[in-house]
Amino acid sequence: WCLGGCLESSPGTFSPLNYNGKVTMVPGGASPTCGTGIHFTALPKILELVLTNGVDARTGKEVFPPHNEKIDSYEKMVDLWYKYLDLSNQIVNKINNLQMDIWRKYNMPAVASLLKGGFFTNGQHIGNCGAKYNATINFESCGTITFINALASIKKNVFDDKAFTLEEMTDAMINNFGFKTAYETGVFSPDFRESTDQAEKYEKIFAACVNAPKYGNAERYVDDLLVDYEMRMKEYIPTIRSYYGKPLYMCQISVSTHGPQGFITLATADGRLAGTTYSDASASAAPGTDKNGMYAVFESATVYDHSMCQNSQMNLKIHPTAVKGLTGTRKLLDVIRAYMRKGGFHVQFNIVGSDTLRAAQKKPESYRDLMVRVAGFTQYWCEIGKAIQDEVIFRTEYDEERDGGRIMKHNNCVNYINLDCEKGMCALSKVIVPIDGEGSDACPKYEAAPACGNCQNFENPDKYGIGTCKGF
Repeated sequence: WCLGGCLESSPGTFSPLNYNGKVTMVPGGASPTCGTGIHFTALPKILELVLTNGVDARTGKEVFPPHNEKIDSYEKMVDLWYKYLDLSNQIVNKINNLQMDIWRKYNMPAVASLLKGGFFTNGQHIGNCGAKYNATINFESCGTITFINALASIKKNVFDDKAFTLEEMTDAMINNFGFKTAYETGVFSPDFRESTDQAEKYEKIFAACVNAPKYGNAERYVDDLLVDYEMRMKEYIPTIRSYYGKPLYMCQISVSTHGPQGFITLATADGRLAGTTYSDASASAAPGTDKNGMYAVFESATVYDHSMCQNSQMNLKIHPTAVKGLTGTRKLLDVIRAYMRKGGFHVQFNIVGSDTLRAAQKKPESYRDLMVRVAGFTQYWCEIGKAIQDEVIFRTEYDEERDGGRIMKHNNCVNYINLDCEKGMCALSKVIVPIDGEGSDACPKYEAAPACGNCQNFENPDKYGIGTCKGF
């Protein structure tokens, strides 16, 4: 319960302080900082470099030694990705270890050590493993879902369906599918595309990439790739050692690095264009790609055990009308409970409409007090760069018209048959389901039923959500 950065949570402790014959229990952290390690590795960029044989096609510079391998299977491509990832990690980890070793020797953290459990009993500052727990240095990733979606597209379009060759896919990515890049348009979200005279050449492959399976829709084809990634990384990351000689572990947040990392990355095989922002966090769907509602995002996000990592971060955007008043607060509580019951560890919300954000982008002087959650931290909207602003605006927005206000409950589904005040039956599965509590969360086949609260004729709701109808 002691924060070392954005969401880099570390254990806390109470330690006894003996002073002037009196014992005082001092609260504090129980570890050194969690805010250092191998941070913000751009997963989609490494995949790009696998496809371009180690050369950054944007700059013409060789980033990794050429692998010179013929990529004739999906498994071969993924193995090469891990090879390049490991090369990057070994270099970055060595630099970090050198930096932190100098820090602990020449800038000894005496004051910080006073607040860490173990300092008084061990007689060492936290730079010398004086804390109670010292294996808190981590690997932080960036663009996780953009990477997973890209893998799904290549797997389906190239290796499974054989609709295109890998060379054709790489060529389309290098040429941005025939569109202008974000560097040229100045727009960094996926909702804006400006064609070039090459657009027709890449029309079919671009459509196939956009329509490939996407994370966040409860589709096992792509969600299983996320499971494979998480399980393999769980075994791999602890093989890397920190400057304390302790194993590293996974920390999956992007903060705001999905903006600049996306800026230096070519188009990706999921249909994202060059220079546009990656997907945020690590469990959020890529903006605009989650088509089946919030519950489907939860279904995709919890296909692996979140306790394997320091965190698995999700961001959601909800229109204020969906959570307005006491009834709205209860709805938001239902959303949070539903995700946690499924195994989610962390979710954060922006309760703001895209129209408000666009207005604030145009006239920042009128919205100086507007704050938003980005990807692990809260920031004044006017102080965020345009790349991140564009990404936040384009995040899927849940509202009353969709399922943001009434999701997650069987009794809000069109297939629900009411039996009594406590339970009902699903018309599809014929299973008895409770109205509230354990087992009341809706399934991926959820379809919102018409409800008075969503009707234009509903007005004057009281604190219990009961109102009047002006339509009769």
